[in-house]
Amino acid sequence: MKNILGLDLGTNSIGWALINYSSENHQGNILGLGCRIIPMSQDVLGKFDSGVSISQTAERTGYRSTRKLNQRQLLRRERLHRVLNI
Repeated sequence: MKNILGLDLGTNSIGWALINYSSENHQGNILGLGCRIIPMSQDVLGKFDSGVSISQTAERTGYRSTRKLNQRQLLRRERLHRVLNI
């Protein structure tokens, strides 16, 4: 007997089932099953339905890239000031 974990990965949910299966007599029983629904807000769902697939973290990623660009610019300026002071 062996345990088999089956996963169903969807766009808004993840389904799973754990089965105990015997290959000798081709019988099995379900040990557990369930579904985990990933909530999406209405504005994200509306955009997704219209064909615009923007993730929920895209806004955060944009802010992070802006912070990195500013930090790199300040670092270059600081290095330039160090070289000019020498």
